[in-house]
Amino acid sequence: MTDAWIEYPKPQPKAAVKLVCLPHAGASPRSFYPWADELPDSVELLPICLPGRAGRSEAPLMTSVKEIVEPLALALAHLMDEQVVFFGHSLGALLALELVLELRRRGSKLPTLLVVSGRTIPGMGRTLKLHSLPDTQLVREVQRIYGGIPRELLVEPAMLMRMLPILRADLAVNETYRHVREPPVACSILALGGTTDPHVTGTELELWRGETTGKFQSAQFNGGHFYLTTPEGSTWVLDKIMRGLERLPV
Repeated sequence: MTDAWIEYPKPQPKAAVKLVCLPHAGASPRSFYPWADELPDSVELLPICLPGRAGRSEAPLMTSVKEIVEPLALALAHLMDEQVVFFGHSLGALLALELVLELRRRGSKLPTLLVVSGRTIPGMGRTLKLHSLPDTQLVREVQRIYGGIPRELLVEPAMLMRMLPILRADLAVNETYRHVREPPVACSILALGGTTDPHVTGTELELWRGETTGKFQSAQFNGGHFYLTTPEGSTWVLDKIMRGLERLPV
């Protein structure tokens, strides 16, 4: 069912803006739920639920960009006549861009604003193969390179074992992706990141400028790759999104 892809933590059917959020590797759509109370009533938060997690725990995991964005584009088709913002962090940023490209291939309207966080442009960065590592080594390397696995999971083996297949599948999506260059998208892009993120520098965020024919802005907040997981970081992100919308024509 197409509506299985979208969650509605705080339904706002009359909201002028729909904020569609794609999570980082291993994350649940519920990681975005706290944002619902920070947003004005004019913005409806719509976290995307990928297969294998939250309410779709029995759905088979997906391991490629294509098998995610094709059905997701179909699921979002009914929203695209409205003012829509796509937000994605890390793996979510890659999925958000590829979702825009898939919508363009289908002749659909595009989001008003694409917000990419903690991600270099496609085709840059290291090529890793973490998804094929044994469980113990996988956890160790993910924490060493990215961090971000919550402590409550690291100290609770049963919870960690339930999360690992999801993380492994998401890493496979990221690590088996092969970028095919396409023309820049027409929607405006806002590129965000942390000042101490070892994977994405301010200079690399600026490279997203070449991915759009619309307006562009980049900005950084104090912190590392997961700068947005602090209350201050998430408030900053939402403020940047709202300000970004104000600069765009209605």
